[in-house]
Amino acid sequence: MREQIIICMPLKNAEKTLKKSVNSVLQQVNTKREVVLLIGMDNSTDNSEIILKDIVSNNPNVVLLKVDFNEAYLNRNFLNDYARKNYPNCVLIGRLDADDIIYSERTISHVEALFDKHNFDVLMCGNKQVFNGDVLEWENKPSIKLLKEDFLLEQLFEMSQGNSKAELASCNTFIKPTVKIEYPKKASAEDHWFTVLLLLEKEKLNIHIDEQLLYCFYSLDGVLTNENKNKNKYSQSREELYNYCLSQRPLTDIHNKWNDYMSKGGMTFHESNILKNKERLENFWKLDYPLNKRIEKQLKEFAHKKIRLLDIGCGPFPKSGVHLKNFTIDRTLVDFMADNYHALLEEHSINTYSQKIIKCEAEKLNEKFENNSFEVIFSKNALDHTYNPINVISNAIDILTPGGILIMEHYIKEGEYTNYFGLHQWDFFIENDNLFISNKGSKIIHNVNAFYKSTQIESFYEGDKIINIIKKK
Repeated sequence: MREQIIICMPLKNAEKTLKKSVNSVLQQVNTKREVVLLIGMDNSTDNSEIILKDIVSNNPNVVLLKVDFNEAYLNRNFLNDYARKNYPNCVLIGRLDADDIIYSERTISHVEALFDKHNFDVLMCGNKQVFNGDVLEWENKPSIKLLKEDFLLEQLFEMSQGNSKAELASCNTFIKPTVKIEYPKKASAEDHWFTVLLLLEKEKLNIHIDEQLLYCFYSLDGVLTNENKNKNKYSQSREELYNYCLSQRPLTDIHNKWNDYMSKGGMTFHESNILKNKERLENFWKLDYPLNKRIEKQLKEFAHKKIRLLDIGCGPFPKSGVHLKNFTIDRTLVDFMADNYHALLEEHSINTYSQKIIKCEAEKLNEKFENNSFEVIFSKNALDHTYNPINVISNAIDILTPGGILIMEHYIKEGEYTNYFGLHQWDFFIENDNLFISNKGSKIIHNVNAFYKSTQIESFYEGDKIINIIKKK
Protein backbone atom coordinates (compact mmCIF):
# COMPACT_ATOMS: atom_id res chain seq x y z
CA MET A 1 0.00 0.00 0.00
CA ARG A 2 1.05 3.59 -0.65
CA GLU A 3 2.46 5.66 2.13
CA GLN A 4 0.15 8.37 3.37
CA ILE A 5 0.28 11.98 4.52
CA ILE A 6 -2.56 12.80 6.89
CA ILE A 7 -3.80 16.39 7.14
CA CYS A 8 -5.76 16.97 10.36
CA MET A 9 -8.47 19.64 10.40
CA PRO A 10 -10.28 20.51 13.63
CA LEU A 11 -13.62 22.05 12.74
CA LYS A 12 -16.22 24.13 14.54
CA ASN A 13 -18.58 26.52 12.73
CA ALA A 14 -16.55 27.35 9.62
CA GLU A 15 -19.24 27.37 6.93
CA LYS A 16 -17.86 30.50 5.25
CA THR A 17 -14.35 29.17 4.67
CA LEU A 18 -14.65 25.38 4.90
CA LYS A 19 -15.17 24.54 1.23
CA LYS A 20 -12.13 26.52 0.05
CA SER A 21 -10.02 25.00 2.80
CA VAL A 22 -11.01 21.41 1.96
CA ASN A 23 -10.63 21.97 -1.78
CA SER A 24 -7.10 23.25 -1.27
CA VAL A 25 -6.24 19.78 0.01
CA LEU A 26 -8.11 17.93 -2.74
CA GLN A 27 -6.37 19.99 -5.44
CA GLN A 28 -2.84 18.88 -4.50
CA VAL A 29 -0.92 17.43 -7.46
CA ASN A 30 2.32 15.53 -8.12
CA THR A 31 2.29 13.74 -4.76
CA LYS A 32 3.86 10.30 -4.55
CA ARG A 33 1.98 9.53 -1.36
CA GLU A 34 -1.73 9.37 -0.73
CA VAL A 35 -3.05 12.54 0.94
CA VAL A 36 -5.88 12.02 3.43
CA LEU A 37 -7.85 14.84 5.05
CA LEU A 38 -9.06 13.93 8.54
CA ILE A 39 -11.74 16.30 9.86
CA GLY A 40 -12.85 16.38 13.48
CA MET A 41 -16.17 18.24 13.61
CA ASP A 42 -16.70 19.41 17.17
CA ASN A 43 -20.35 20.37 17.84
CA SER A 44 -20.74 22.67 14.86
CA THR A 45 -24.12 24.43 14.83
CA ASP A 46 -23.85 26.07 11.39
CA ASN A 47 -24.02 24.47 7.94
CA SER A 48 -20.56 22.89 8.07
CA GLU A 49 -21.91 19.33 8.13
CA ILE A 50 -24.19 19.97 5.15
CA ILE A 51 -21.26 21.40 3.17
CA LEU A 52 -19.12 18.38 3.99
CA LYS A 53 -21.77 15.76 3.25
CA ASP A 54 -21.43 16.04 -0.53
CA ILE A 55 -17.64 16.41 -0.41
CA VAL A 56 -17.18 13.30 1.74
CA SER A 57 -19.52 11.18 -0.41
CA ASN A 58 -17.48 11.97 -3.52
CA ASN A 59 -13.99 11.90 -2.00
CA PRO A 60 -12.95 8.77 -0.06
CA ASN A 61 -9.81 10.55 1.11
CA VAL A 62 -11.87 13.03 3.12
CA VAL A 63 -12.84 11.44 6.42
CA LEU A 64 -15.32 13.15 8.74
CA LEU A 65 -15.31 12.30 12.44
CA LYS A 66 -17.88 13.78 14.81
CA VAL A 67 -16.34 14.58 18.18
CA ASP A 68 -17.50 16.16 21.40
CA PHE A 69 -14.65 18.10 23.00
CA ASN A 70 -15.47 21.82 22.80
CA GLU A 71 -11.74 22.36 23.24
CA ALA A 72 -9.40 22.94 20.28
CA TYR A 73 -6.40 21.26 21.91
CA LEU A 74 -8.35 18.07 22.62
CA ASN A 75 -9.58 17.91 19.05
CA ARG A 76 -6.06 18.40 17.67
CA ASN A 77 -4.62 15.69 19.91
CA PHE A 78 -7.47 13.32 19.05
CA LEU A 79 -6.93 13.74 15.32
CA ASN A 80 -3.16 13.24 15.58
CA ASP A 81 -3.65 10.11 17.66
CA TYR A 82 -6.38 8.82 15.33
CA ALA A 83 -3.96 9.18 12.41
CA ARG A 84 -1.28 7.23 14.29
CA LYS A 85 -3.60 4.38 15.23
CA ASN A 86 -5.72 4.03 12.10
CA TYR A 87 -3.29 4.78 9.28
CA PRO A 88 -0.32 2.40 9.61
CA ASN A 89 1.15 3.69 6.32
CA CYS A 90 1.15 7.28 7.54
CA VAL A 91 4.61 8.86 7.36
CA LEU A 92 3.65 12.47 8.12
CA ILE A 93 0.90 14.24 10.03
CA GLY A 94 0.14 17.84 9.10
CA ARG A 95 -2.56 20.31 10.09
CA LEU A 96 -4.81 22.79 8.39
CA ASP A 97 -7.44 24.86 10.15
CA ALA A 98 -10.85 25.14 8.51
CA ASP A 99 -10.30 28.82 7.73
CA ASP A 100 -6.85 28.32 6.18
CA ILE A 101 -5.96 27.42 2.60
CA ILE A 102 -2.94 25.46 1.38
CA TYR A 103 -0.68 27.90 -0.49
CA SER A 104 -0.50 26.15 -3.86
CA GLU A 105 -1.49 22.92 -5.56
CA ARG A 106 2.13 21.70 -5.35
CA THR A 107 2.73 22.51 -1.70
CA ILE A 108 2.40 18.95 -0.39
CA SER A 109 4.69 17.65 -3.13
CA HIS A 110 7.30 20.18 -1.92
CA VAL A 111 6.82 18.87 1.63
CA GLU A 112 7.36 15.34 0.29
CA ALA A 113 10.58 16.36 -1.43
CA LEU A 114 11.92 17.86 1.81
CA PHE A 115 10.96 14.72 3.71
CA ASP A 116 12.67 12.45 1.19
CA LYS A 117 15.81 14.59 1.36
CA HIS A 118 16.07 15.23 5.12
CA ASN A 119 13.98 12.46 6.75
CA PHE A 120 12.96 14.99 9.38
CA ASP A 121 10.93 14.26 12.51
CA VAL A 122 9.48 17.76 12.40
CA LEU A 123 9.10 20.23 9.55
CA MET A 124 8.35 23.92 10.14
CA CYS A 125 7.66 26.24 7.24
CA GLY A 126 5.92 29.57 6.56
CA ASN A 127 2.60 31.13 5.67
CA LYS A 128 0.95 34.22 4.24
CA GLN A 129 -1.30 35.90 6.77
CA VAL A 130 -4.85 36.99 5.97
CA PHE A 131 -6.48 39.83 7.91
CA ASN A 132 -10.03 41.10 7.35
CA GLY A 133 -10.10 39.01 4.19
CA ASP A 134 -7.00 40.64 2.71
CA VAL A 135 -3.73 38.80 2.13
CA LEU A 136 -0.95 40.74 3.82
CA GLU A 137 2.14 41.47 1.78
CA TRP A 138 4.41 40.26 4.57
CA GLU A 139 5.39 36.56 4.61
CA ASN A 140 5.53 34.84 7.98
CA LYS A 141 8.52 32.57 7.52
CA PRO A 142 10.30 30.78 10.36
CA SER A 143 13.99 31.32 10.92
CA ILE A 144 16.44 28.52 11.51
CA LYS A 145 17.57 30.69 14.43
CA LEU A 146 14.51 29.41 16.33
CA LEU A 147 16.73 26.48 17.23
CA LYS A 148 18.86 28.91 19.23
CA GLU A 149 17.53 29.57 22.71
CA ASP A 150 18.14 33.33 22.84
CA PHE A 151 16.46 33.96 19.49
CA LEU A 152 13.42 31.88 20.45
CA LEU A 153 13.05 33.79 23.72
CA GLU A 154 13.32 37.12 21.92
CA GLN A 155 10.64 36.07 19.43
CA LEU A 156 8.30 34.86 22.18
CA PHE A 157 8.75 38.10 24.09
CA GLU A 158 7.84 40.15 21.03
CA MET A 159 4.85 37.91 20.45
CA SER A 160 3.73 38.41 24.06
CA GLN A 161 3.82 42.18 23.43
CA GLY A 162 1.36 41.89 20.56
CA ASN A 163 3.82 42.07 17.64
CA SER A 164 2.00 40.12 14.90
CA LYS A 165 5.22 39.81 12.88
CA ALA A 166 6.75 37.86 15.75
CA GLU A 167 3.98 35.24 15.69
CA LEU A 168 5.45 31.77 15.26
CA ALA A 169 4.52 30.10 11.99
CA SER A 170 2.86 27.49 14.14
CA CYS A 171 0.17 26.23 11.78
CA ASN A 172 2.75 25.06 9.25
CA THR A 173 4.10 22.02 11.05
CA PHE A 174 4.43 18.40 9.96
CA ILE A 175 5.48 15.63 12.32
CA LYS A 176 6.25 11.97 12.00
CA PRO A 177 3.67 9.75 13.74
CA THR A 178 6.43 8.71 16.15
CA VAL A 179 6.53 12.25 17.58
CA LYS A 180 4.16 11.96 20.55
CA ILE A 181 4.24 15.55 21.85
CA GLU A 182 0.70 16.82 22.39
CA TYR A 183 -1.02 20.18 22.26
CA PRO A 184 -1.24 21.40 25.86
CA LYS A 185 -4.43 22.40 27.66
CA LYS A 186 -4.55 26.06 26.68
CA ALA A 187 -7.60 28.13 25.77
CA SER A 188 -5.48 30.21 23.37
CA ALA A 189 -2.23 29.82 21.41
CA GLU A 190 -2.15 26.07 21.92
CA ASP A 191 -0.50 25.81 18.48
CA HIS A 192 2.30 28.15 19.57
CA TRP A 193 2.77 26.11 22.73
CA PHE A 194 2.96 22.96 20.61
CA THR A 195 5.60 24.54 18.37
CA VAL A 196 7.72 25.61 21.34
CA LEU A 197 7.45 22.18 22.96
CA LEU A 198 8.78 20.69 19.72
CA LEU A 199 11.63 23.20 19.54
CA LEU A 200 12.64 22.45 23.12
CA GLU A 201 13.14 18.82 22.05
CA LYS A 202 15.70 19.77 19.39
CA GLU A 203 18.35 17.54 20.97
CA LYS A 204 16.11 14.49 20.47
CA LEU A 205 14.26 15.36 17.28
CA ASN A 206 15.48 16.03 13.76
CA ILE A 207 13.80 19.42 13.26
CA HIS A 208 14.01 20.89 9.77
CA ILE A 209 13.08 24.56 9.46
CA ASP A 210 12.55 25.59 5.85
CA GLU A 211 12.91 29.34 5.52
CA GLN A 212 11.44 29.49 1.99
CA LEU A 213 8.47 27.13 1.74
CA LEU A 214 5.02 28.67 2.28
CA TYR A 215 2.47 26.14 3.45
CA CYS A 216 -0.79 28.08 3.63
CA PHE A 217 -2.74 31.29 3.76
CA TYR A 218 -3.30 31.65 7.48
CA SER A 219 -6.36 33.54 8.68
CA LEU A 220 -6.03 36.00 11.56
CA ASP A 221 -9.82 36.41 11.53
CA GLY A 222 -10.82 33.14 13.21
CA VAL A 223 -13.87 33.23 15.51
CA LEU A 224 -11.99 31.58 18.35
CA THR A 225 -9.02 33.93 17.95
CA ASN A 226 -11.25 36.98 18.17
CA GLU A 227 -13.08 35.58 21.18
CA ASN A 228 -9.77 34.94 22.93
CA LYS A 229 -8.54 38.46 22.19
CA ASN A 230 -11.71 39.87 23.70
CA LYS A 231 -11.26 37.78 26.83
CA ASN A 232 -7.55 38.64 27.20
CA LYS A 233 -6.75 34.94 26.84
CA TYR A 234 -4.86 35.79 23.67
CA SER A 235 -2.18 37.90 25.35
CA GLN A 236 -2.22 35.97 28.62
CA SER A 237 -1.38 32.64 27.00
CA ARG A 238 1.46 34.23 25.01
CA GLU A 239 2.90 35.77 28.17
CA GLU A 240 2.68 32.39 29.90
CA LEU A 241 4.46 30.77 26.98
CA TYR A 242 7.32 33.26 27.14
CA ASN A 243 7.70 32.76 30.90
CA TYR A 244 7.55 28.99 30.49
CA CYS A 245 10.30 29.00 27.89
CA LEU A 246 12.35 31.35 30.06
CA SER A 247 12.02 28.88 32.96
CA GLN A 248 13.51 26.10 30.80
CA ARG A 249 16.88 27.88 30.48
CA PRO A 250 18.18 26.60 33.85
CA LEU A 251 17.19 23.09 32.73
CA THR A 252 19.47 23.47 29.73
CA ASP A 253 22.36 24.49 31.98
CA ILE A 254 21.73 21.49 34.24
CA HIS A 255 21.57 19.16 31.24
CA ASN A 256 24.90 20.49 29.98
CA LYS A 257 26.49 19.89 33.39
CA TRP A 258 25.00 16.40 33.44
CA ASN A 259 26.40 15.58 29.98
CA ASP A 260 29.82 16.92 30.96
CA TYR A 261 29.93 14.83 34.13
CA MET A 262 28.78 11.68 32.35
CA SER A 263 31.32 12.14 29.57
CA LYS A 264 34.09 12.04 32.17
CA GLY A 265 32.94 8.70 33.51
CA GLY A 266 31.99 9.54 37.09
CA MET A 267 33.31 6.18 38.30
CA THR A 268 35.80 7.21 40.98
CA PHE A 269 33.42 6.70 43.90
CA HIS A 270 32.29 3.25 42.74
CA GLU A 271 35.85 2.04 42.17
CA SER A 272 36.84 3.15 45.66
CA ASN A 273 33.71 1.62 47.14
CA ILE A 274 34.42 -1.80 45.60
CA LEU A 275 37.98 -1.82 46.90
CA LYS A 276 36.74 -1.15 50.43
CA ASN A 277 33.46 -3.13 50.50
CA LYS A 278 33.54 -5.76 47.74
CA GLU A 279 32.32 -8.67 49.88
CA ARG A 280 29.30 -6.75 51.18
CA LEU A 281 28.45 -5.19 47.83
CA GLU A 282 28.44 -8.54 46.01
CA ASN A 283 25.39 -9.55 48.05
CA PHE A 284 23.18 -7.04 46.24
CA TRP A 285 23.40 -9.15 43.08
CA LYS A 286 22.46 -12.48 44.66
CA LEU A 287 19.14 -13.89 43.48
CA ASP A 288 18.01 -14.49 47.05
CA TYR A 289 18.83 -10.96 48.21
CA PRO A 290 15.75 -9.76 50.15
CA LEU A 291 13.36 -7.31 48.54
CA ASN A 292 13.72 -3.77 49.85
CA LYS A 293 11.52 -3.32 52.93
CA ARG A 294 9.76 -0.28 51.51
CA ILE A 295 8.74 -2.26 48.45
CA GLU A 296 7.69 -5.22 50.59
CA LYS A 297 5.42 -3.00 52.65
CA GLN A 298 3.64 -1.67 49.56
CA LEU A 299 3.08 -5.15 48.13
CA LYS A 300 0.50 -5.82 50.82
CA GLU A 301 -1.90 -3.82 48.63
CA PHE A 302 -1.49 -6.19 45.69
CA ALA A 303 -3.74 -9.23 45.33
CA HIS A 304 -1.57 -10.92 42.70
CA LYS A 305 1.81 -12.42 43.53
CA LYS A 306 3.72 -11.76 40.34
CA ILE A 307 5.25 -8.30 40.39
CA ARG A 308 7.09 -6.48 37.64
CA LEU A 309 9.61 -4.21 39.31
CA LEU A 310 11.67 -1.44 37.70
CA ASP A 311 14.73 -0.03 39.50
CA ILE A 312 15.60 3.42 38.07
CA GLY A 313 19.21 4.55 38.36
CA CYS A 314 20.13 1.29 40.04
CA GLY A 315 23.89 1.92 39.96
CA PRO A 316 26.39 -0.97 39.94
CA PHE A 317 24.78 -2.49 43.06
CA PRO A 318 20.96 -2.41 42.92
CA LYS A 319 19.35 -1.79 46.32
CA SER A 320 15.84 -2.85 45.32
CA GLY A 321 16.35 -6.53 46.11
CA VAL A 322 14.75 -9.36 44.18
CA HIS A 323 13.45 -12.05 46.58
CA LEU A 324 10.28 -12.18 48.67
CA LYS A 325 8.61 -15.34 49.92
CA ASN A 326 5.38 -16.24 48.08
CA PHE A 327 6.05 -13.59 45.40
CA THR A 328 7.63 -13.77 41.98
CA ILE A 329 9.62 -10.62 41.36
CA ASP A 330 10.44 -9.88 37.73
CA ARG A 331 13.02 -7.13 38.12
CA THR A 332 14.29 -4.76 35.43
CA LEU A 333 17.34 -2.57 36.09
CA VAL A 334 18.04 0.67 34.22
CA ASP A 335 20.87 3.17 34.44
CA PHE A 336 22.46 5.46 31.88
CA MET A 337 25.90 4.27 33.05
CA ALA A 338 25.05 0.59 32.43
CA ASP A 339 27.99 -0.09 30.10
CA ASN A 340 30.48 1.49 32.50
CA TYR A 341 29.04 -0.43 35.43
CA HIS A 342 29.18 -3.80 33.69
CA ALA A 343 32.80 -3.14 32.70
CA LEU A 344 33.59 -2.24 36.32
CA LEU A 345 31.86 -5.35 37.67
CA GLU A 346 33.67 -7.59 35.21
CA GLU A 347 37.00 -5.97 36.04
CA HIS A 348 36.50 -6.81 39.73
CA SER A 349 35.08 -10.30 39.04
CA ILE A 350 31.70 -9.57 40.60
CA ASN A 351 29.03 -12.13 39.71
CA THR A 352 25.74 -10.57 38.53
CA TYR A 353 24.10 -14.00 38.06
CA SER A 354 23.29 -13.14 34.42
CA GLN A 355 21.32 -10.05 35.43
CA LYS A 356 21.84 -7.08 33.13
CA ILE A 357 21.47 -3.34 33.57
CA ILE A 358 19.72 -1.70 30.61
CA LYS A 359 21.30 1.51 29.41
CA CYS A 360 18.65 4.22 29.46
CA GLU A 361 18.37 7.84 30.50
CA ALA A 362 15.71 8.10 33.18
CA GLU A 363 14.14 10.94 31.17
CA LYS A 364 13.56 8.50 28.29
CA LEU A 365 11.85 5.63 30.09
CA ASN A 366 8.75 6.07 27.94
CA GLU A 367 10.85 5.40 24.83
CA LYS A 368 12.13 2.13 26.27
CA PHE A 369 8.98 0.76 27.92
CA GLU A 370 5.29 0.67 27.06
CA ASN A 371 2.65 2.20 29.31
CA ASN A 372 1.36 -0.08 32.10
CA SER A 373 4.57 -2.15 32.14
CA PHE A 374 5.31 -2.25 35.89
CA GLU A 375 3.42 -2.69 39.14
CA VAL A 376 6.24 -1.15 41.17
CA ILE A 377 8.97 1.35 40.31
CA PHE A 378 11.76 2.00 42.80
CA SER A 379 14.47 4.65 42.83
CA LYS A 380 17.01 5.30 45.56
CA ASN A 381 19.31 8.34 45.51
CA ALA A 382 18.98 8.60 41.75
CA LEU A 383 16.36 11.12 40.62
CA ASP A 384 18.25 13.99 42.19
CA HIS A 385 21.11 13.02 39.86
CA THR A 386 18.99 13.38 36.70
CA TYR A 387 18.80 16.50 34.59
CA ASN A 388 14.98 16.64 34.64
CA PRO A 389 13.42 14.78 37.60
CA ILE A 390 9.88 15.98 36.83
CA ASN A 391 10.17 14.40 33.40
CA VAL A 392 11.39 11.18 35.02
CA ILE A 393 8.44 11.09 37.42
CA SER A 394 5.99 11.75 34.56
CA ASN A 395 7.42 8.88 32.53
CA ALA A 396 7.46 6.59 35.56
CA ILE A 397 3.78 7.25 36.21
CA ASP A 398 2.97 6.54 32.57
CA ILE A 399 4.64 3.13 32.60
CA LEU A 400 3.08 2.11 35.92
CA THR A 401 -0.04 -0.05 35.82
CA PRO A 402 -3.24 1.43 37.30
CA GLY A 403 -2.82 1.08 41.05
CA GLY A 404 0.94 0.82 40.56
CA ILE A 405 3.36 2.48 42.97
CA LEU A 406 6.45 4.64 42.53
CA ILE A 407 8.75 4.57 45.58
CA MET A 408 11.48 7.19 45.85
CA GLU A 409 14.15 7.64 48.52
CA HIS A 410 16.58 10.57 48.57
CA TYR A 411 18.56 12.69 50.98
CA ILE A 412 16.81 15.90 51.99
CA LYS A 413 18.06 18.86 49.92
CA GLU A 414 21.12 16.95 48.72
CA GLY A 415 21.95 19.66 46.19
CA GLU A 416 22.15 22.33 48.85
CA TYR A 417 24.17 20.01 51.13
CA THR A 418 26.78 19.35 48.42
CA ASN A 419 26.76 22.97 47.20
CA TYR A 420 25.33 21.64 43.92
CA PHE A 421 28.47 19.73 43.07
CA GLY A 422 28.57 17.34 40.11
CA LEU A 423 25.25 15.59 39.51
CA HIS A 424 23.67 17.03 42.66
CA GLN A 425 21.67 19.82 41.03
CA TRP A 426 18.30 19.23 42.72
CA ASP A 427 16.74 19.52 46.16
CA PHE A 428 13.89 17.28 47.27
CA PHE A 429 11.91 18.59 50.27
CA ILE A 430 8.44 18.83 51.82
CA GLU A 431 6.32 21.93 52.44
CA ASN A 432 2.71 21.80 53.66
CA ASP A 433 2.72 18.02 53.10
CA ASN A 434 3.60 18.51 49.43
CA LEU A 435 6.72 17.23 47.66
CA PHE A 436 8.79 20.01 46.12
CA ILE A 437 11.76 19.76 43.76
CA SER A 438 13.93 22.82 43.16
CA ASN A 439 17.34 23.73 41.80
CA LYS A 440 20.00 26.15 43.02
CA GLY A 441 18.47 29.46 43.95
CA SER A 442 15.00 28.00 43.29
CA LYS A 443 15.10 29.25 39.70
CA ILE A 444 13.05 26.15 39.02
CA ILE A 445 10.64 24.95 41.69
CA HIS A 446 8.01 22.27 41.18
CA ASN A 447 5.16 21.26 43.46
CA VAL A 448 4.91 17.59 42.51
CA ASN A 449 1.51 17.18 44.15
CA ALA A 450 0.11 19.98 41.99
CA PHE A 451 1.55 18.39 38.84
CA TYR A 452 0.01 14.97 39.42
CA LYS A 453 -3.41 15.52 40.97
CA SER A 454 -4.64 12.21 39.58
CA THR A 455 -2.18 10.34 41.82
CA GLN A 456 -2.04 9.76 45.54
CA ILE A 457 1.22 11.09 47.00
CA GLU A 458 2.57 10.40 50.47
CA SER A 459 5.75 12.20 51.55
CA PHE A 460 7.59 12.05 54.86
CA TYR A 461 11.02 12.43 56.41
CA GLU A 462 13.07 9.66 58.03
CA GLY A 463 16.17 11.11 59.63
CA ASP A 464 18.10 12.81 56.84
CA LYS A 465 16.06 11.12 54.11
CA ILE A 466 12.89 12.04 52.27
CA ILE A 467 10.54 9.22 51.26
CA ASN A 468 7.88 9.61 48.58
CA ILE A 469 5.22 7.06 47.70
CA ILE A 470 3.26 7.92 44.55
CA LYS A 471 0.29 5.70 43.74
CA LYS A 472 -1.26 5.78 40.29
CA LYS A 473 -5.05 5.72 40.37
